[in-house]
Amino acid sequence: MNYKLLLDTAVTAGELMLENGAETYRVEDTMHRILSLSSLQTAEVFVTMTGFVATLDDPSIHSMTVVRRITSRGTNLDMIDRLNAVSRRLCTGELELEEAFSQVKSLKEHPWKPRAFLISTPVATAAFALTYGGSLSEAFVSALTGLIMAVCLYACRRLRMQSFFGTLLSAAAASMLASALFRVFPGFGSLDSVVIASIMPLVPGVAITNAVFDTLHGDYLSGTARMLEAFVTAAAVAMGIGIGLGIG
Repeated sequence: MNYKLLLDTAVTAGELMLENGAETYRVEDTMHRILSLSSLQTAEVFVTMTGFVATLDDPSIHSMTVVRRITSRGTNLDMIDRLNAVSRRLCTGELELEEAFSQVKSLKEHPWKPRAFLISTPVATAAFALTYGGSLSEAFVSALTGLIMAVCLYACRRLRMQSFFGTLLSAAAASMLASALFRVFPGFGSLDSVVIASIMPLVPGVAITNAVFDTLHGDYLSGTARMLEAFVTAAAVAMGIGIGLGIG
């Protein structure tokens, strides 16, 4: 077996899972299952929210250790599901190692498309407005503010801006636009409903859920870190809304 390729497969899969919002225990379990295919004496993985260490060692080979730092995190459940499917098929023998690595590498080279993000966010914000009992006009305004927020958030990610400031600016842009529209067209409905619906994609619900899961699985370090991340994100959203409404 090509142990280097096996390690590269596990490392690439783990990196993608952490970057796309997977729970720490899920990343660690997936990587460990892949590395265990080597049947070597030592196949260890240590994962935190911001990086991981993976090691293969045996008296018959030179020790191999990889350390990866994760600097950007988002949420893409489809990516996590695809990586889970690849790892399961590899572990059950349905996939050869070379094919599994090729599929994981393809997922890394072809991440989510910006067009899908820019289209789905306004649809989601409009749906939230309707869910909260808003009118069609409020849903329309929420879609516009959601689009502006998505464009701002995408631009901040492209500029590699820190997530705190990217979230703050996106929330400020959405609330500023909503405030300006209601100032010009006061008959659209409730400003509060539109602002709440617009910032829902920024609410750190996944981060809070993963923090609880990690804590219950005994990953207290990652659980605490994710909870702090959720708090910082919520603070950025609140500050952004305050700044946007103040300016608008």
